[in-house]
Amino acid sequence: MRNPLPVRSRSICLFLLLLCGSSLAQAWAATPPGQSCPQRDGDTSRPRIGLALGGGGARGVAHISVLRKLEELKIPVDCIAGTSMGSLVGGLYAAGVPIEDMEALVLETDWKRLFDDSIPREERSYRRKQDDRDGVATLGVGLGKGKLEVSPGMLQGERILAMFERKTLAVSTVTDFDKLPIPFRATGTDLNTGESVELGSGSLAEAMRASMSLPGIFQPVQIDGRVLIDGGIAEQVPVDTVRRMGADIVIAVDVGTPLTKLDADASMLQVISQLTGMLTVGNTRTSTAKLAEHDVLIVPELGTEVTTGDFAKAKEALLIGAEAAEAATSSLAGLPRYRGAPPAPFKAPPTPVVEFVRLENDSRYDDEVLKAIVDVPVGRPVDPDELEEATLRAYSQGTFASVTYEVVEEDGRTGVVFKAREKPQGPNYIQAGFRLETDFSGTYESSLRVGLLRAPVTPYGAEARVLLALGSEPGLQGEYYHPFDPQARWYFYSRLGVQNRSMPYFNDVGDRIATYDSWVGGARASLGRTFGLYGAAELGIERSESRAGLDVGDPALPDIEVGTGAWFGFVSIDRLDSLYFPRRGYWARLDYRGTAGWLGGEADFEEAGLDVLGATPFGRHAIQYGASYQSTLSGTLPLYERHSMGGRGRLVGFRYNELVGQNYAVVMLGYSYQLAEVFGRSAVVGSTFEYGNAWDLRRDMDWSDGIFNGSLYIGFDSWIGPMLFGYGMREGGNGVLFLEIGKPF
Repeated sequence: MRNPLPVRSRSICLFLLLLCGSSLAQAWAATPPGQSCPQRDGDTSRPRIGLALGGGGARGVAHISVLRKLEELKIPVDCIAGTSMGSLVGGLYAAGVPIEDMEALVLETDWKRLFDDSIPREERSYRRKQDDRDGVATLGVGLGKGKLEVSPGMLQGERILAMFERKTLAVSTVTDFDKLPIPFRATGTDLNTGESVELGSGSLAEAMRASMSLPGIFQPVQIDGRVLIDGGIAEQVPVDTVRRMGADIVIAVDVGTPLTKLDADASMLQVISQLTGMLTVGNTRTSTAKLAEHDVLIVPELGTEVTTGDFAKAKEALLIGAEAAEAATSSLAGLPRYRGAPPAPFKAPPTPVVEFVRLENDSRYDDEVLKAIVDVPVGRPVDPDELEEATLRAYSQGTFASVTYEVVEEDGRTGVVFKAREKPQGPNYIQAGFRLETDFSGTYESSLRVGLLRAPVTPYGAEARVLLALGSEPGLQGEYYHPFDPQARWYFYSRLGVQNRSMPYFNDVGDRIATYDSWVGGARASLGRTFGLYGAAELGIERSESRAGLDVGDPALPDIEVGTGAWFGFVSIDRLDSLYFPRRGYWARLDYRGTAGWLGGEADFEEAGLDVLGATPFGRHAIQYGASYQSTLSGTLPLYERHSMGGRGRLVGFRYNELVGQNYAVVMLGYSYQLAEVFGRSAVVGSTFEYGNAWDLRRDMDWSDGIFNGSLYIGFDSWIGPMLFGYGMREGGNGVLFLEIGKPF
């Protein structure tokens, strides 16, 4: 005879399930019909299930594992609301992106690169490549209307938005989020009222980006007249939002960061972080307290193992999310299941063809300038990679707050709409830089530079700038760049300035015997022609006056006054990924200068030079190779025009300016190893092997007079120029310890 206990137990369980089902049905029946959350399988006899995915940065990767568990249990998801990282996961899932693709996305994405809006240096315009030679950085501060204007965030999130656009391309023309494969809402916070804002229409990618606008990190997003920041400030876990969509049952997933225990010695940054955490933790408690008995709350135990910024730990977040979903299986077991087959996976439509391109240009640039930069052809299928490159090319001009695109459908035609918005702190931007140079043996120079850049000055993108240098080499310089056409193929460039420079004078054995204090004032103007992004040629004239007085040394040495009037020309090609620590690409420049009597001045000379530099990477390793040759073909160069040698790439075993001559020749072979990359800028260790010399007379130039030099160094390609510390040695001489930050004025 069978034991009656199991039968009785099964009867009790069946009774409880029927009771729960009855209560659940009553709760569902009491809920007004929701237009935004219909049963996806058409089974109107069951409650509607909504998913509320909370924010948490990298911790939100755990959401993907929860979605996988719901699919395994065949629990229907009829609508989704997401905040911040929850809006990314929820938005992609609502757009029909399979879970396998989302897992691959979070595991394979180069997150450091994704949070970097810059483009590779070799892909910038020739004008922007020259910024590296200035030794100043734009600070994100502008001067306008008699006051300082500060950038609203460090990052715009151009690459992130482009990634959203790429992954949601299949539904890019859907502007009503109720018509997505799964109805969806992203939540943001109104910066001016603090209210939660539900985004249910417009661009899905832009809504997801707005929900992730972390204050101070990402610039806010303006949608329908409201300025939006991270949705977690007002509603970290969007329970109310998904309930308003019509969900009868809510599955809420909280991946927020708990508050940290601080003491009285907490730093200012820790206190600010804690205050922000109080906002999100507080509204999370309020939201989850509204969950009913039949709702389910899942809280992955991420602890300190995966923090908000730990995107490199996506694998760990997925694992912890899976553990939390498994632990919640008993709670999920009582929820309705698909009675028949689940809805068929979303099938992406064929890639549309671009039939038109339109600009929404909210900037001082002419539309033709932007069209020339984005350059998206009509008549070809939409290419997300091409569109991303186009927006980044425009954004890299440095004066746009954002450049975005949308794939739209208008009157039955598919097109791409580019939206460009100028930086609010422009068009007058403050720049700053610092320079320090020492060989720890008596040579020490430092200067602080401050600049004011106005861009654009004209609709075609003219730029004007004033730079002031204080310190060892004070100076004042103004420059003006004026393109003549939207493509900036032809341009005019002029510069006017004055500089004070200390010029050491060494004897034949390398001892400093005098120092001259020189003032040089001059002006130059040129016409140029660019060749795509790669190079340019210029032809121009210059006029300068100089006075060099003896500062330290033998009083018998004379003061020098000389004026120079010359014409010049050069051709340059620049495809290097970095001007100072290159790992790939090449650079070359051929130039000529010669005095002209009709320009005035006493100097009489002509000189020509050739510089070549290339680099080839091998993983983290790279080889550099180059040569420099400069020769005074006739006449005599003024003192301040003579070429000084010393330092990496210019005979590193000599102190700065230790070798001075009218002619020089150097060949170089280098090696570097990339220690790290910070927003596209490399930190490296390396070495160089150099051979060459400097000569005063061209007839004395002889390769047999060359001197072998070598170095070991560590460096960082910073935003204000190279930061370099190393040791140089030369054949038959003493070693030199050197430190260099920034570039000369």
